[in-house]
Amino acid sequence: MALAPPCPTSLGRSKPISVFQVVSRRPALFQAFNKLDGVAMTAIATMVGHRFASRFTGRLRNLLHAIPPQNLFVPNNAEAAEVELEVLGGAATHAGKPCNVSLVCIHGSYHAAWCYDRYFLDFFREKGFNAYALSLRGQGNGKINEKKPVAGTLEEHAADVASFVAHLEGQGQKVILLGHSFGGLITLQAAADLKNLAGLILLCSVPPSGNVGIILRSLFRAPLQAFRITWGFISRSFESDADLCREIFFDKATPLADVEECMQLMKTGCPQGTRLLDLRQLQRSLPVPTCTKPVLVLGGREDAIVDLEVGSEF
Repeated sequence: MALAPPCPTSLGRSKPISVFQVVSRRPALFQAFNKLDGVAMTAIATMVGHRFASRFTGRLRNLLHAIPPQNLFVPNNAEAAEVELEVLGGAATHAGKPCNVSLVCIHGSYHAAWCYDRYFLDFFREKGFNAYALSLRGQGNGKINEKKPVAGTLEEHAADVASFVAHLEGQGQKVILLGHSFGGLITLQAAADLKNLAGLILLCSVPPSGNVGIILRSLFRAPLQAFRITWGFISRSFESDADLCREIFFDKATPLADVEECMQLMKTGCPQGTRLLDLRQLQRSLPVPTCTKPVLVLGGREDAIVDLEVGSEF
């Protein structure tokens, strides 16, 4: 058990983040294809490139081992909605001099902070970075007073992320945001209001213009697969169809047992049917502002959803 330094309580009703459990884990697979500037960002890019070089293996079943104690953060913009966000991770565990950089990981649809817990957080903490994963409002083990079919707008999610970043910056930390899929789009929106943000890392991220281009390209490239995946998301049938779940989220060689275990975790990604975003409403908020910070874009050549063409939009 490791103790993270408490976050300040000066911003609104925000609660301190205190206790986090340390568990050894391995990261998953991605491939870097964009250049990153800055000393801290370069260090992370080097680690990411090394750790993502190997294939995603059958070790995924370790995901279901003990989840760290629940830690909640109340964004200073969410008093009326009584929103509490789940936080995993903590301070660096490296014995050497701390680098004074915090990495904040943001998940995509049907996921929560757990998706970074075993394969990211401890790896970066052992390298000297403070590393946190945030479950967006209405997702994971966080709390929201009012049950809604949609957890929040792009702007609301981004404001929640910005509030958490402000807490860490209040501790004198330089913060790098890392976002996957729609979490990447949310981090891009949040970055527009974070003047001191050190940079961004985008993992198979939805681009600033949204996912319409991705959908159209997939329809022309592989229409049957595109319809199958789209229906899988609409119906959430990936929670009960292991073959579809593997096709959407995993390498073809991923063992069935690992896929089924993660299917159970994804059922808690947006509990009680609370979707992360309303995609029709989202279009009114696009494109998101251009990011002026250093950005590392990571993608997978065989990703079933986010193609490599997305990289040209950043």
